[in-house]
Amino acid sequence: MSTRTTALQATHAPLTQAWTPGAIGGAIGGMAMAMFSMLVAISEDGFWAPVRGITSVVFGDEHYGGGFEFWPVVVGAMGHMMNAAVLGAVFALVVVVLLSRAGSMAVWMAGAVYGLGVWAVMVLGVAPALQDSELFADAVPQWARVVSHLMFGLVTAMVVTGLRRDR
Repeated sequence: MSTRTTALQATHAPLTQAWTPGAIGGAIGGMAMAMFSMLVAISEDGFWAPVRGITSVVFGDEHYGGGFEFWPVVVGAMGHMMNAAVLGAVFALVVVVLLSRAGSMAVWMAGAVYGLGVWAVMVLGVAPALQDSELFADAVPQWARVVSHLMFGLVTAMVVTGLRRDR
């Protein structure tokens, strides 16, 4: 193995090592977000409305509702958790590239900002572009969407900082 190859591997090692803690952090942050949203949704369209809302964005309004229906709940939960894991991995890469020397508090604050960015893109951009109705947006009040995305970012950041190898 050449010196150049070894140097390239050493340079990229932190990036490849960031994926797993990020995905774990995103999954845990996604669970916290989902639990909060589902509890708030009890007083709105029903406990299962947030996960069924995710399904309705992709597969149509007929999959929306607050009651339990196996496939809409499973598909919505799977979609939510996969997005959370991927977005968590992306956040961890941001930490490695931009915040590698930052302390935990700075990473946590970056996580909260990241969560708000995810809210803006997904709730204000992607969902309305894919769904004509307001069903997804109405599953929980907007304040709860903002709080749940803040929770996602913060919990993800806390897990990422807890699992960082460069500390």
